[in-house]
Amino acid sequence: MFFIALYCFCSGISMAGQLQPEGVASVPGSMSSNSTSYVISKPDKAFHWYEHRDILPKDYADVVHQPALVFPAPLASLEGRAPVRKLDGGFLWVSLETPDLISAGDYRWYYVNPGEYVLADNLERRPVSTFKGVDFGHTILPGTCGWIVLDTVTSHVPGKQEFINGDDLEKHDLVRILETRMVNGKKWLKLAEGKWVDGTRVALITRPVRPEGIPPGAKWIDINLYEQVLEAIDGDVMVYATLVSSGLPDFDTPTGLFRIWGKVRMAKMGGGVKGKDYYFLEDVPYHMYFFQGYAIHGAYWHDNFGLKQSHGCVNVAPRDAWWLFNWTTPKVTGSKWVKSRRSNPGTYVYVHY
Repeated sequence: MFFIALYCFCSGISMAGQLQPEGVASVPGSMSSNSTSYVISKPDKAFHWYEHRDILPKDYADVVHQPALVFPAPLASLEGRAPVRKLDGGFLWVSLETPDLISAGDYRWYYVNPGEYVLADNLERRPVSTFKGVDFGHTILPGTCGWIVLDTVTSHVPGKQEFINGDDLEKHDLVRILETRMVNGKKWLKLAEGKWVDGTRVALITRPVRPEGIPPGAKWIDINLYEQVLEAIDGDVMVYATLVSSGLPDFDTPTGLFRIWGKVRMAKMGGGVKGKDYYFLEDVPYHMYFFQGYAIHGAYWHDNFGLKQSHGCVNVAPRDAWWLFNWTTPKVTGSKWVKSRRSNPGTYVYVHY
């Protein structure tokens, strides 16, 4: 797959096994019966975060002008008081205690943390991705399927990209795949008669084989770095699948068989070198650490799931992170860190190409 080089913390195509062929249940955002038949579902435009504060209680803003000074009160800068800190040197996001602007004198401010205010001109609120994967408890997919990860246009024949006369496909459309064909060393996928798509623009849902080391009947997560797809599996039954954004080439996500060793519902993340690859992200949701400082976690700062983008962690959309956090072990109650124990062991995580 292509990848996008944004400073964030933490595809291609392979031949997939068949999923259940029985038909398609109702999928949120699915197309009507008179729409393009090979598109199973489209991005959910009806989902609004303000109605789902139980999943993501915060709003977020990008620090677009740096350095951005942080003051202890809205008028502190005008009164000559020193800032408590400054935000600069990299890819920076803050969470907002309230999305409402605060007016003080001729200035407008955002309240970003208890005792911390930033001039509104230095921040830009951005929408959080509403993408969500497939819950197989509610959906049956026909045959082999995958997500479009870059807007594209179908072609009448494999090997020749159309730009005008084909069907437009939107990023994160879920489509049915009928056939894979190699043309001049490149994979093309058949969606319907006369409807082919460049395979590098699709991430397939596969049916992975349980690796040695995971006992029968155990829960495990399969992360396919080639496809940029995560699948949650109970024993040998797939229960959930979604897109991820794993590490960029200089920040590879580690491969191997791991177990989640610790989880926390929300925490800050940061790292790198200022002026080079520095990042600082407030209130990142749903951390699931599986190897050293590498975690599966929600990412509110981009919507490029299906493309490599992180500093090594496995980014998932916040709705997926919430589902995975509740499905995996160790179980967490409240907001404190929980580490795995013999009495509360961590879910297996298998990362591979």
